[in-house]
Amino acid sequence: MNMKAMHKDFWMEIRKSKARFISIFMIVALGVAFFSGIQASSPDMRFSGDAYYDETNLMDIKVMGTLGLTEDDVAAIRKVDGVENAEGAYGTDVMCGEGEKQKVLHVEAVDQTMNRISVTEGKAPEKSGEIFLDCIFAESNGYKVGDQITLKEGGDSELLKKTDYTVVGLGESPLYISYNRGNSTLGSGEVNGFAYVLPEDFDQEVYTQIYVQAHGAQDLISYTDAYDSLIERVQERVEGIEAERCQVRYDEIVEEANDKLADARQELEDGKKEANEKLADARQELEDGKKKLKDGKKEYKDGKKKLADAKKELEDGKARLADAKKELEDGRSQLVSAKEQLVSGRAQIASAKEQLNAGWAEVSENQAKLDDGKAQLEDGKNQLSAGEKQIADAKTQLTQSQQELDNGKAQIQSGREQIAATRQDLNAKKESCNQGLAQIEQQEAELAEGEAQLEGARSQLAALQAQYEQAQASGTYSEEDLAALAAQISAYQEQVDSQAAQLEASRNQIAAARSELESGLSQVESGLAQLDAKEAELNQQEAAFPDAQAKIDAGWKEVKAQEKKLEPARKEIQEKEAQLESAQEQIDAAKAKLNSGQAQLEEKGAELASGEAQIRENEGKLASGEKEIADNEQKLRDGEKEISENEQKLKDSRKDIKKAEKDLEEGKKEYEDGKRDAEKEIADGEKKIQDAQDEIDDISMPEWMVTDRNDLPEYSDYGDNADRMRSIGQVFPVIFFLVAALVSLTTMTRMVEEQRTQIGTMKALGYGKYAIASKYLLYAFLATVGGSILGILIGEKILPLVIINGYGIMYKGMMNNIQIRYEFKFAMIAAGAATVCTVGSTIFSCYRALAETPASLMRPPAPKEGKRILLERIPLFWKHLNFTWKSTLRNLFRYKKRFFMTIFGISGSMALMLVGFGLRDSIMDIARRQYQELQHYTGTIIDDEDATDKERQELDEFLKNDSQIERYTHVQFTKMSVPRNKSNISVYVYVPENLETFNKDVTLQDRKTKEKYKLTEAGTVISEKTATLTGLKVGDTMTITKNGKNYETKIAAVTENYMGHYIYMTGNVYEQTFGEKPNYSATVFTVKEEYKESESEVGNEILKHPAALSISYTSSLEAQLHRMLGALDTVIIVLIISAGMLAFVVLYNLNNVNITERQRELATLKVLGFYDAEVSAYVYRENVILTFIGVLAGAVFGIFLHRYIIRTVEVDAVMFGRNINPVSFLYCGLLTIGFSMIVNLFMHQKLKKIDMVESLKSVE
Repeated sequence: MNMKAMHKDFWMEIRKSKARFISIFMIVALGVAFFSGIQASSPDMRFSGDAYYDETNLMDIKVMGTLGLTEDDVAAIRKVDGVENAEGAYGTDVMCGEGEKQKVLHVEAVDQTMNRISVTEGKAPEKSGEIFLDCIFAESNGYKVGDQITLKEGGDSELLKKTDYTVVGLGESPLYISYNRGNSTLGSGEVNGFAYVLPEDFDQEVYTQIYVQAHGAQDLISYTDAYDSLIERVQERVEGIEAERCQVRYDEIVEEANDKLADARQELEDGKKEANEKLADARQELEDGKKKLKDGKKEYKDGKKKLADAKKELEDGKARLADAKKELEDGRSQLVSAKEQLVSGRAQIASAKEQLNAGWAEVSENQAKLDDGKAQLEDGKNQLSAGEKQIADAKTQLTQSQQELDNGKAQIQSGREQIAATRQDLNAKKESCNQGLAQIEQQEAELAEGEAQLEGARSQLAALQAQYEQAQASGTYSEEDLAALAAQISAYQEQVDSQAAQLEASRNQIAAARSELESGLSQVESGLAQLDAKEAELNQQEAAFPDAQAKIDAGWKEVKAQEKKLEPARKEIQEKEAQLESAQEQIDAAKAKLNSGQAQLEEKGAELASGEAQIRENEGKLASGEKEIADNEQKLRDGEKEISENEQKLKDSRKDIKKAEKDLEEGKKEYEDGKRDAEKEIADGEKKIQDAQDEIDDISMPEWMVTDRNDLPEYSDYGDNADRMRSIGQVFPVIFFLVAALVSLTTMTRMVEEQRTQIGTMKALGYGKYAIASKYLLYAFLATVGGSILGILIGEKILPLVIINGYGIMYKGMMNNIQIRYEFKFAMIAAGAATVCTVGSTIFSCYRALAETPASLMRPPAPKEGKRILLERIPLFWKHLNFTWKSTLRNLFRYKKRFFMTIFGISGSMALMLVGFGLRDSIMDIARRQYQELQHYTGTIIDDEDATDKERQELDEFLKNDSQIERYTHVQFTKMSVPRNKSNISVYVYVPENLETFNKDVTLQDRKTKEKYKLTEAGTVISEKTATLTGLKVGDTMTITKNGKNYETKIAAVTENYMGHYIYMTGNVYEQTFGEKPNYSATVFTVKEEYKESESEVGNEILKHPAALSISYTSSLEAQLHRMLGALDTVIIVLIISAGMLAFVVLYNLNNVNITERQRELATLKVLGFYDAEVSAYVYRENVILTFIGVLAGAVFGIFLHRYIIRTVEVDAVMFGRNINPVSFLYCGLLTIGFSMIVNLFMHQKLKKIDMVESLKSVE
């Protein structure tokens, strides 16, 4: 066979069916991209995190000691098996800022080997006094490179040598990969940022922590079991040397304290000697003071005599000054009289001005009224113009309406003519079909005659064969005669076979022609029925014309009536114009009269001005006399001042004498007090020495806290987010891929079925089954493999990058180390599954087709038998449907395979979108529900275990009396564990001291029914997630592990809870369960609503009390949870967009297959006179119905899929919501319907291109 022709046919098939090939290619690419991309996101997140940790050389283990850590401890840890490196570090919490804007900073020493900082601006500290700041803290608090920052340590702590530093750099630290900076005992209880200085800026003899790196840890990937196991083994070995090193540290501290105590004793002896020397000096100072006091009293007596003489001379000067003042008063009286006359003249002028101003005001008022009249007149003119314009517009509109009515009549006439022409064409086609059927009947009669002749020929052939057998048996015929007879029989046999084959072919052609003519006759009848309907519609439109004409005539009458109404308005406007002109003339006359009065008033004003000049001259003379008197008065005042100063000096001298006497007495008293103080200080020193000795005796053995990276803020949360992506990748992409694969499978199956005739032709031509099938297998393989390669290349690069960048909102530092790798395991799974589905379905379809004979393949498959559908059995509904809707419903149920496949594709896409929206609804709402609806308190105070009873009482008094705090209660908040199969769940046992306050702080309720519970003596209340993981219910007995021992308690209720695992119980139930009274070591408090914004300031006041160690705010936990879950927003958006793309591709693919299969049917509709829009509507109706059914089915399927995925992606410590918001159903439904409408627009173009002639050609 010619394989070259086969190859050419293969490439031509791809070119002819580009839409089908591309749709398979794209849907496979989309499915593979989503499957492999989502699956690869979780390992890529781990790789990215691990790359960042390796680049910054992040520690693996942190060791802290209650009494500090020494260089010897560092050396001992370095010797531990499995430890690669260990470095000591300094750190402390400080305050910065002023007043209410004070923030807490955690300051550490720069380490050049581990936990390397990343500089985003500036540089790292290089000399003392330079500081490197947290870039997020700097941005939120307005710090920049070059600024000065002042640090204040809390309490008596002096761990830093300096308080003022210069900011030289901003950046990030691997110890803080997100926004959370940890807790502190300073300020509000929360650390707001971090900072780094050089080690020499710390004034510490011991380290606050030691950072450790495990050997081989950098070769492993963080957040994996291998890494966790390695760190756990090394951590256990480090904890193994704790006892030895703590003993050494204890001995060092006790020895050092004893040495300091000896120094203190010597210092006390030196103090006693110094105090005695100071007391001797004080006694000599008292004797010198007595001598100075005696000399001061003599000087005071001499000054008192000189002051009496000066006072007598001052009294004589005052008498002479009184005479001069009397003469001055007489001149002032005359001047006052002249001024009064001047004032009277001014008053007359002012009165005249007022009258003149009143006249002008009246004129202005009349002018304003006149202007208002003119404005009103102008408005009237405008209204008149508007009325005239409305009348003109109405005339135009009526003229246009009349023209449209005339055009409508013409269109109806044209429509009637078109209907008559179409009816004539259809009747002609009907006659042609009837004639064709008559010819078919005549051909069938001729076929019957041919079959009779064939039977005669077969009888003759049988007679010849019998004659041959007789001749052969008789032996009388020669070999030549027998051979001639045999040749005659063989030739006759060939003629009979040829005639039989011709009759069989004619029979098939006649049957096909009859089927086609009967179908065409049915379509003609349908077309005539539609013409009748259109003719009825035209009659209905024509019946409405008289009413329209009547409305137009009424409109003309209304226009004429309006024109008559405007005539009086024109006359009124003309009259008002005349009135306004007369009023303007009167106002102009009044203005002329006022101008004359103004001139007279100005003449009187000039006369007054002359009088004022004369008064000013007399006032000058009077002022000269006043100045002379003032000079003499100043001399008297100077004399009085000098006397006053001398009197003051005497008083000061008197005071000095009294002060000296007082100082002398105080000196005596101070001497006595100093003597007593010295004796008291000596006694206090002796007591302190004794107290110090008691403290040395009370020093307890130090302890180590050995933690791993999980103790770092947000480190474990990043791993949890990667686990959530893994959980999502185990379910969501599988459903996504399944929908895509099944649609591809359907497309290839339809393609093989569509090309039955071509397969039969090739088989008849002698091509082998493998050669024929290879065309379709290679077609499917090429589209699938090409789509898989594109999906892998794009999906495993773009989707993980988008998702990880989404988490970059929280983990900014890691964004420079994003590691996107190709995960070939997921790529091969996705590509293999796609290939198996598509190629496998093609093999099955080809095998089924190639099993038939060429003749049956070349014949078109018999049309599916039409059956009555269920809706036809409901006459009340069915008889009200028109022909088009009946045909649509029959087609839907006729092609059941397409019906269910379309619904499956749409419902699957709808369900996937609904899951995306539902995940957002379930996840993003839990922070609000947990910390606003269930837990209502503001914060939790962790009490200092070393606080005294008095300090605890002072804290209680503050909480009780502070006006900003609404309520508080003491609680026991202890971490314990509950067995779960072979592992344990960490739970928090919450025991309130005051149940009344607890009922306000915590809401206990059933999540579904919202039934409220009370904490009673009947048993414990556990959170819903805890009950789900342990399989326990109300009435069961729960086992709680505390300090390695198991205790049992009865479950009274299961409460709604989303974050963590809680067990609530009363104090009595706790005592009954554990055999001991609860230790209320924490306090929950609630700030009044009006002070919610200043809760940090309240926390600052609380932490000033020694009994309060730290505070945890629920608002901070809520904000942290919002940030953590907010990063999932990007993931959810990716899911929604991908599901939307899948919906579009699925709808396009299925509609494309549908139209390709039904080209002959749709072409027939065009032949019958259907317009393109009507043909499209014929198909659209089916799509719309299937879309609505798919949306409803997808909503139901999406609810169950959402619940399954929610349970899958949950981590043990969190419970997500279980409900989908109603608006999410609306969004998903509208998106799916929107995609369906867009696909319909694309399909409309394809429907317009259907060629009626080509599509109606005989398949033979």
